[in-house]
Amino acid sequence: MICAAVLAAGLGVRMHRRDLPKQFLPLGGKPIIIHTLEQFYAHPRVGRVLVVAPETWKPYTEDLLAGYDSMGKEILVISGGSNKSESIGVAVECIEARWGIGERDILIAHDAIRPFVTRRIIDDNIDAAEAHGAANTAMRTNDAILVSEDGLRLSDVPDHSRMHAEQTPQTYNLRALKEALSWAAENGRALRGESELPRLFVQSGHEMRLVRGEHFNMKIINPYDLEVANALLRERGGT
Repeated sequence: MICAAVLAAGLGVRMHRRDLPKQFLPLGGKPIIIHTLEQFYAHPRVGRVLVVAPETWKPYTEDLLAGYDSMGKEILVISGGSNKSESIGVAVECIEARWGIGERDILIAHDAIRPFVTRRIIDDNIDAAEAHGAANTAMRTNDAILVSEDGLRLSDVPDHSRMHAEQTPQTYNLRALKEALSWAAENGRALRGESELPRLFVQSGHEMRLVRGEHFNMKIINPYDLEVANALLRERGGT
């Protein structure tokens, strides 16, 4: 089984909209989350789709999804955690309780607000997770990375050739991910940050391969991003 978890539990404060979380804002003629979901609905290797939504927006999400074709995929809306890593953990618990976890089962977790993910990126993630246990989508950074411990003074300048900017999907063999989550719990390691789960996965002794992302696999987090995304959609002739 390959299950996609579309992570939509954020409330989008940087979009400056109090009435509607950013994943539900219109992009072209459809909500952002629908553009994203359609990439997984249409993918022949994905069997089930979880949508991880804010607790207070769960009924709204269910009603919204009912108005669009799921292309025969089994869809389940669940309430998420306080960040991406926690939400992936919640998805794992749901999958285990509802369907069980097989030796070769895969979870591909993707931000709901990255609507331009491609089939190539999804396929490369699945292939890497099946072969090596996990994958994370990333791009080499064009800019040097500056480290500051206090936000005021320069502390370090890491080697630019080693720096990558994380995108999604993150993709895991579910058995390996369950082991990593158990290791984290046993060692008092909480899933506090957006990127904490990949760090814990590797620190628990598992391998994670990098998959090449795309510059257009953008995350829509503020009004400027939404303008860029609409321009990109128009350029592609999308709706």
